[in-house]
Amino acid sequence: MPKTTITLSKLVAQTLKVYTTQVKNSLHAQSQVVEEALIEFFKRRGVKIEI
Repeated sequence: MPKTTITLSKLVAQTLKVYTTQVKNSLHAQSQVVEEALIEFFKRRGVKIEI
């Protein structure tokens, strides 16, 4: 899988960590959570994305 680097605000980064730990029981799932969020973001805006 390709990698990318993003910069998040402290608040968003902390929220991501807490959410990922609570929902996925692992910080290693952060990429999965972010990918799911981006897919939802693109779909809501009518951007075609092939999964």
